[in-house]
Amino acid sequence: MAARIGRSALLALLALSASPAGAQQNVANNPLTDIPAIQVQNYFQPVLSGLPGSGADQPFLRGIVPHDTFGWRQLMRVSLATGATAWGPAGTESGLGDLTLFDVPLIQLANAKMGIGPLVILPTATSPALGERKWQAGAQGVVSAPYDWGLAAALVAYQQAFDSSARSLTVQPFLFYNLTDGFYLRSSGITTLDFAHQTAVVPVGLGLGRVKLLTDGNVLNMYLEPQYSVVQSGVGQPSFQVFAGFNIQFPPGR
Repeated sequence: MAARIGRSALLALLALSASPAGAQQNVANNPLTDIPAIQVQNYFQPVLSGLPGSGADQPFLRGIVPHDTFGWRQLMRVSLATGATAWGPAGTESGLGDLTLFDVPLIQLANAKMGIGPLVILPTATSPALGERKWQAGAQGVVSAPYDWGLAAALVAYQQAFDSSARSLTVQPFLFYNLTDGFYLRSSGITTLDFAHQTAVVPVGLGLGRVKLLTDGNVLNMYLEPQYSVVQSGVGQPSFQVFAGFNIQFPPGR
């Protein structure tokens, strides 16, 4: 297992240090790169449809953990909304959101890579305004393909509460266009179809990011992406939001 992790990390580091056009951005932005990582992300939503004077702020802490369970290379991702806030005329609610965990075995398909596996949501939200607060399960699919110009990828997830009171489908397409000196353009809006509450939102974003190889061998990825909702159906959907954050990858054996 250690040797396998070491080879994967070495290949990623070689790609970063050699840095042909876009190599370092593709490794850092690929959602199926099998390198341990921490992601700190935030969605600032100052305008919600049908709710004047309301808004939300959703910081997320995520961990990416590669492993070789049952001899198959896999990625596990754990996400928790920490310090989430929702406000409106009736007041402000702050606290934790629900905890989301998925695990996908990795499959190589020519130039593309994909993974599909189980998804579980734990009801850790401290308020109904910050999460469903219901046990949910479903499936997560991920696919990615690097190109000379950048990277295309997508995350697709379906989740449902055990009592069927919550059901939703999310689709997050990624497009990264690589520039010079580690910079890149990005678009990563998350389309959400909430079948239980009969709502939908389709945000489209355009942002800028930069990838930097640190002196200790870790990889820093910073980004800012305003997103405008071209479709919003139902009350409480973000009309506009700003997505920002940073990721740090920790290649083993660096």
